[in-house]
Amino acid sequence: MFALDLFKRRQRQCFAQLDLRGHCVALWELDQPPASGNWVQVHELEPRWIGGPLPAHALVAQQARKQQGWRLQRA
Repeated sequence: MFALDLFKRRQRQCFAQLDLRGHCVALWELDQPPASGNWVQVHELEPRWIGGPLPAHALVAQQARKQQGWRLQRA
């Protein structure tokens, strides 16, 4: 039974907290998204990002679309 629990456990996700300018101020690896604050999901934790803007490749695809403000276009 213990072996099955290992497979059922959620994989931890990486998150970056951004300030008002969009610069990274904190990095965390968590089981679920933080409840408050300006957090985005990233692919990895890279300490060099702290204090500056996140590179485009760092954001998980869903977050990148949300920040860019994609809109549906009329056909």
